[in-house]
Amino acid sequence: MSTPSLNTEPNPLAIAREWPALLFMGVITLALGVVVIVWPSQTLTVLSVLLGIQILLLGIFRLIGAFSDDTISPGLTGFVGVLLIIGGVVVLRNPFETVAVLATILGAAWIVIGVVEMIEAIANSRAEGRGMLFFGGLLSLGAGIVVVAWPAPTVTVIAWIAGFYLIVFGLFLAASAFSLRSALTS
Repeated sequence: MSTPSLNTEPNPLAIAREWPALLFMGVITLALGVVVIVWPSQTLTVLSVLLGIQILLLGIFRLIGAFSDDTISPGLTGFVGVLLIIGGVVVLRNPFETVAVLATILGAAWIVIGVVEMIEAIANSRAEGRGMLFFGGLLSLGAGIVVVAWPAPTVTVIAWIAGFYLIVFGLFLAASAFSLRSALTS
């Protein structure tokens, strides 16, 4: 009597079925980016709360992704998720902090996200869309470096940088969701 073998390969259909969640995250991220760009002169509190929510949601999304069958480095992905959740909570708890503190937290989060995405794109040679994942990581890394290197700009400048990043990242997530959806239907 033979024992059933455990399938360690990721199930592409199971992954593709997750496209609605990815699309939802993309739409929310895109909407936050538009809101930040449309009202750049609003108070730091509003900006802090919006970015805190985005960082918190991204952290939850990363933490859940750590338990996915196809994650190359679940420990690192989970760790980044926890760091992002902590960062989001810190931003939400202290919305009146200075722009420099917000910029440093935001920039550090984007740097970590960018590095992880670039490593994931390089390490996962079988994944489709590696170039897009690498580009998204490079974009996150670049935006993070710019924000950390220039920590005390006006709220308007941070709003434009953050809004642009959120719009591009939201579009990237939505495009990835539609790519998964088309993989499911083919």
